[in-house]
Parts: sequence; C-alpha cells; structure tokens
Amino acid sequence: MSDHITAITQLYARYSLSIDARDLESFRDCFTAGGGMEITGGAAFAGAEGLAKVIAGRTAESPRHENSNVLVDLADDEQATGRAYFVLRGTDGQPAAAGDYLDRLVRTEAGWRFAHRQITFAWRG
Repeated sequence: MSDHITAITQLYARYSLSIDARDLESFRDCFTAGGGMEITGGAAFAGAEGLAKVIAGRTAESPRHENSNVLVDLADDEQATGRAYFVLRGTDGQPAAAGDYLDRLVRTEAGWRFAHRQITFAWRG
C-alpha cells in the first residue's frame, strides 16, 4: 500500500515539474492515453492533443505550481482517488492563484497515471 501512495505522490510532483518546464512528453506521461483535465467553470483538455494545448499556452513567465496536503485513497491496487491543494506562484514568488485538485487515478503497465484531473480555483490574483 505505501508503495502505491509513494508512486502517486511522485506523480503529483512530476505533473507540476513537467508543466512548469513545458515538457510535453513528461506532462502527457502523467495521464492515461485518454486522460485529461478540466478546470471547474472553464476549459477541458483531453487526450494527447488537448494536453499539448496546455503546454503550448505556457511561457517562461507562467506561474509555477506547488502542491500540498496530498491525500490518496486507494480503492484497490489498480484505482485510487486523490486530492491536493495547489498554489501558483508568479515570477516574483508571490501567490498568483490557489485551489485544489480532485483526481481519479489508475495504475497502468507504466505505473500510476491520472485518468481525470478536476482543477478548482479558490482564488486568482
């Protein structure tokens, strides 16, 4: 069980690091083949093409992602749900936005991946 939790926690970090580095391959690898993400009240991005749009919209001035309070609930060895808080920090280091993630995760042959990520902003600066 703890190995699964560790692997999923690493996935949360890999997501943030890859999106901030604008590393499309690593970012796509955080999701299942048909996986995606949706911003509550906003856009949705699914599959390889949708996720590529997320990276294409990033610049060196885009805020950096920080995760905290990651909570994982394992349904079994193949499925889990996860929640976490996030803070986006501007280039000046100040918070630019914050909110939470609600995730559906599945274990694939390549390891744990996001099947769906729901992003809800608590506030935006």
